Amino acid sequence: MSECTVRLTVCGPTALMRRAALPARPPTAPARQGVPSEHRCRPRAECRRAGRGCSIPGREGESLLLWTFFGLETAVRGLRGQQAAINTTSHNIDNANTPGYTRQRVDLAASTPIEMPSLYKTATPGQIGTGVQVEQITRLRDQFLDDQYRHQNQYLGEWNVRQDALDKISAILNEPSDSGLATVMQNFWNAWGKLGPNSDDLAARMQVKQTGIAVAQTLNQTAKQLSDLDADIQRSLQAKVTEVNSYLNQIAALNNQIAEIRQVGDQPNDLLDQRDHLVDQLSQLADVQATESGGTYTLTIGGQTVLQNSTVTALDPNNLTVGGGELKGLLEARQDVASYRAQLDAFANGLANGKMTIKLPGDWTLVGSGGAAPTFPVDVTLADGRQFKQGDQVPADLITTTLADGTQVATIPKGATVTVNGLNGLHRLGYSLNGPGGDFFVSTDPNGGPITAATIAVAPNIVSDVGNIASALTTAPQSGTDPLTGLAGDGALAIAVNNIKDAKIDYTGLGVATPLTNGTLDDYFQAVIGGLGVQSQEAERQVANQEVLVQQLDGKRQSVSGVSIDEEMANMIRFQQAYGASARMVTAIDQMLDKLINGTGVVGL
Repeated sequence: MSECTVRLTVCGPTALMRRAALPARPPTAPARQGVPSEHRCRPRAECRRAGRGCSIPGREGESLLLWTFFGLETAVRGLRGQQAAINTTSHNIDNANTPGYTRQRVDLAASTPIEMPSLYKTATPGQIGTGVQVEQITRLRDQFLDDQYRHQNQYLGEWNVRQDALDKISAILNEPSDSGLATVMQNFWNAWGKLGPNSDDLAARMQVKQTGIAVAQTLNQTAKQLSDLDADIQRSLQAKVTEVNSYLNQIAALNNQIAEIRQVGDQPNDLLDQRDHLVDQLSQLADVQATESGGTYTLTIGGQTVLQNSTVTALDPNNLTVGGGELKGLLEARQDVASYRAQLDAFANGLANGKMTIKLPGDWTLVGSGGAAPTFPVDVTLADGRQFKQGDQVPADLITTTLADGTQVATIPKGATVTVNGLNGLHRLGYSLNGPGGDFFVSTDPNGGPITAATIAVAPNIVSDVGNIASALTTAPQSGTDPLTGLAGDGALAIAVNNIKDAKIDYTGLGVATPLTNGTLDDYFQAVIGGLGVQSQEAERQVANQEVLVQQLDGKRQSVSGVSIDEEMANMIRFQQAYGASARMVTAIDQMLDKLINGTGVVGL
């Protein structure tokens, strides 16, 4: 009688190899369906009589012999499955407070059953379960919520930066306050008003000089602080770009690791968490868009691809195009600072050289009239008693002509006005104690640039000698005549300078987008402060709205991906009980084997 070999290959500690001396299957015996011929023993009855079980196909084509220890293998699989679930639960609990961690779940499934031999169903054997197996460990994450969170997070980062910059600009301008520019300007006008009736008073002249210096220094300091803020923003921009490039390099390295691990069929959950957490942080800095292909992320910023597989295109702080995030906020903050610095420059230049129309002090009185001759003499005095020099003429723009009963009458209007280029233009019309007036404000730009907030200063000759402050009024001479003047210390010009605060200035042509095209200096500055207030309130509102949106979306993400300690503890108890039940099965089978081994056998042996 020939022998038939029965092979058994089983994963686990109970794997056995057996060889039995059995009759070979007759060549004419039909093959049983689904069982390879090399794994069969025929006839079945002879196998049973020989005390041997026939081999039957196991999982994935392997042969499995129903042996006495089969139940132990099933119980061991249960232990392993519940142990994996307990370990994963422990991992979740350990990382409950880890930023970016995603809750994991063990997916358990019944392992592949095996055929169960049947005495009466030789062609269609039954099946018996083999226990449980771990299909995979799944990350619980919602990609849609991730995309929405990152989209709103970029706007939160943008408006946070803008709000911070606008708050700093507001602190620099310091309005309203007792030490702000508006208060300093009011003190300057008041000093000129006091100089009018006290033009010979050196103390009054000293006050004009000191308040003028205060105006210039306030503008200088404000401009410097804005320049320093711009430099800080530029440094922050470079630092943020460096941070973005660092994130891109880290994500590229994770792309490589994730791709390598997935090639061998594993699921690198913790590495995926690290990568998604980096993308979340990146979304606060820029308008990042992430698309996954083949297990790796492709990232775009500002519509440009910055990461593909492991290839990184680093951002350049000097050539930056972004559509959101802190980087965009910093770019817009720089524009805000530049805008307010330019508006402050326009204020300083308008004060010194802005085109304005000033009402001259005093009431003109007509003391003579003539007919309709082409030229005729007109005698004019000021109501306050001051007289023009003999032979002086009044410019035509100070004269109005009316017709009455067919007779042409020339008069000097009450409250005559003159158009000048700022305080400097008016100051040049006057006379000081030392002679004709000059510029009151000058530029300290070594290249001869125009007056700005950073370069405005009181003229050095006035700083050194207050006698050079012009306080008396003069007008432009007319073709060969002497200039129209009062006394050297009459104070008329000082009073006119005081009227500048009420004069409307033409701000067009100053080279900046000004909040006003025409208005007083006070109107202009209040428009600047008002515009800043509106921007600050809008930024504050946007930040509040975005914080609510981001918190809501993050809450929804946490409801899916976050770790609940209560839920994990409940799962731990559930898996622990299942593990205990599998262990009890091992004990039960052990008792069965003990009974079989020690309680049976040939009597007397």
